[in-house]
Amino acid sequence: MRFLSRYEKRSMWRQLLIFLIVVICLLSLTSSVTSVWTSYNQSKQALKQNSLRIAENLSRLSVLSLITASKENAQEALSQVLGFNDVTGVVIFTDNQSPLLSQGNINWEPTELTEWFATENAKVVRDTANAWLIAAPVFLDIQTSSESNGADQLLIEPEAANLLGFVVLEVSKQSLQQLTQNLITYNLITTLILSVFFIWLLYKVLQKLTRPIFQLSQTMDLAQSSGEHTYAVVEGPKEVRSMAKSYNAMMRALEIQEDALIALNSGLESEVEVRTRELVLARDAALVAARSKSEFLANISHELRTPLQAVTGYIELVIEELEFHPEFDDQVEDLNSALQSSQRLLHLINSILDLAKCEAGKMDLMIQQCSLTSLCKEVESTIRPLALKHNNLFSITYPEQDYRVELDKEKVQQVLINLLSNACKFTENGKIVLVCSIDDREIIWKVSDTGKGIPAEQLNQIFLKFEQLDGSVKRKHSGTGLGLAISKHFAEMMGGSLLVSSEEGQGSTFTFCINRLESIDDVQAG
Repeated sequence: MRFLSRYEKRSMWRQLLIFLIVVICLLSLTSSVTSVWTSYNQSKQALKQNSLRIAENLSRLSVLSLITASKENAQEALSQVLGFNDVTGVVIFTDNQSPLLSQGNINWEPTELTEWFATENAKVVRDTANAWLIAAPVFLDIQTSSESNGADQLLIEPEAANLLGFVVLEVSKQSLQQLTQNLITYNLITTLILSVFFIWLLYKVLQKLTRPIFQLSQTMDLAQSSGEHTYAVVEGPKEVRSMAKSYNAMMRALEIQEDALIALNSGLESEVEVRTRELVLARDAALVAARSKSEFLANISHELRTPLQAVTGYIELVIEELEFHPEFDDQVEDLNSALQSSQRLLHLINSILDLAKCEAGKMDLMIQQCSLTSLCKEVESTIRPLALKHNNLFSITYPEQDYRVELDKEKVQQVLINLLSNACKFTENGKIVLVCSIDDREIIWKVSDTGKGIPAEQLNQIFLKFEQLDGSVKRKHSGTGLGLAISKHFAEMMGGSLLVSSEEGQGSTFTFCINRLESIDDVQAG
């Protein structure tokens, strides 16, 4: 794969050259191997057939020596056969498998003779890497013997056996091996010379064919690096000339477009400069306005909260005084309504003040050590009356054991109360669940309800400021739309997150996570 990736990054000229060189080498090597193999097989067959004919001739020459059991006649027959270069050993056996005469380098085992002599024609009985062992039977041909000896004819009884014995000769493969080596050497040399010649010829042809493409590529690179409209020389093959013409036409079109853009740019520069100044002024004004808005909200919220707290305190005192006088029960009920309204207004002012501090970057964390179970119980005592108001069942799941953690207790409780208040507000005759868990990295609270849920298209908007599910004047549930925005900001301040998953009609689940500040110590449950 690395070779292929490097091969693809090379120029077209180099890719073609490498490809054709590989093809030429493979074809040359294949042709050489095929030629050597064919020549070797032909030479092998020729040597084998020649050896078989020598064995047959020897069997005819050995007739007289076997008839007369004369070693002198056998010596004369063997000397004629040993005159061949490839014959290294000869043996003449009688019909009872005993050697009459043996010359040269040849070995046999007595157990092999029975298998060798079970033949009616000359054949190869042993084939090794260096030699063939050929056995041929010697038969008595009466007519041939009589004609060959002329006046000295031998009288043989008709019932005499035709088989007189056997001849075995060893034929060396050394000449065949030497021929094979010479063929390999000559073919390799020829292949190398032809390959070098064809590669040189191919190099010249490819160089001539690819030079126009290379020049066109250089022209394109120059146009890209310099930014000038350089034109290519139209030459080379038909396809390259067509590419050069198309490139020149593109350069002319770009040159015309650039001239038009320069003309437009000269008129736009002044307008862009004016618009830029206007945008800078608008940006500065927006920043000043945002800063002023935050400061105003913080100041006005503070100024409103102080007298409102005093009004709330006075109402509570008056209620306490009038509770001991039954004749003022109607007035006490009115004062309770006024107290609730003032508390709602105070909560609204506190939310606006928190939002202003967050936007101004003046909201700080107050880290303290507290019990995780105690924190959840305080939230439970605040939320349980709100859950019962709409006939909701509220349940809370604590960690398996209590932990002492370091966090901003007030802000964590504010986030949890905001989430649970919303769950109580939008759930009737249902179930609200708070699950608290902890792991090695995070503290996790999950607030689930069985309320009406949140439409999918509004999931990305509920954390925006002043955004509500029902923003109409006739909405059923009150609120300012600041609770979730402030809660998300608090979660991110503490290095955590606030996520929501909901399905319309199936309820909602808010997941509030914060990072652990340090290792947590176990607290013995009381």
